[in-house]
Amino acid sequence: MTRLASQRFPYRKEPSRPTSAYPHRHGIPRPRIEVRLTNGERFVRLLALVDSGADDCLFPLEVAHFLKLPLKRDATHRYGGIGSGTITATFGTVTLEVGKWTIPLYAGFSDSPTAVPILGQSGFFSQFEITFNRPQEIIRLKEIRARAERV
Repeated sequence: MTRLASQRFPYRKEPSRPTSAYPHRHGIPRPRIEVRLTNGERFVRLLALVDSGADDCLFPLEVAHFLKLPLKRDATHRYGGIGSGTITATFGTVTLEVGKWTIPLYAGFSDSPTAVPILGQSGFFSQFEITFNRPQEIIRLKEIRARAERV
């Protein structure tokens, strides 16, 4: 019987400015994990937000340019979020390395100045069982199914 692999990642402490609603807040833990995106011999390391509210995985367009990643000009999608603004992403397939796993990832790349690396439902949550433990500031990824056993 193959045991399904899991791995834990710490939340990242990020600076935060005090506001009238939170006058004593100077930092906040966020569920960001280090990932490596590769295309051929080129790679980039990023801190990506693990976002259960995001439909897809999204990254800044400059990452696709640096990786020389071919994007599908006819595969675009427009996203809305908080407020009235939208961003448009163009999609392509990149290799994602996270922890001990390497998986192909169909992701969007946007030139919006607000685009931050996001690991969303399609492509990331679809590959792992993800547990957020906010009190302990830990994210746990677990394989959904065991990889083929080596003989």
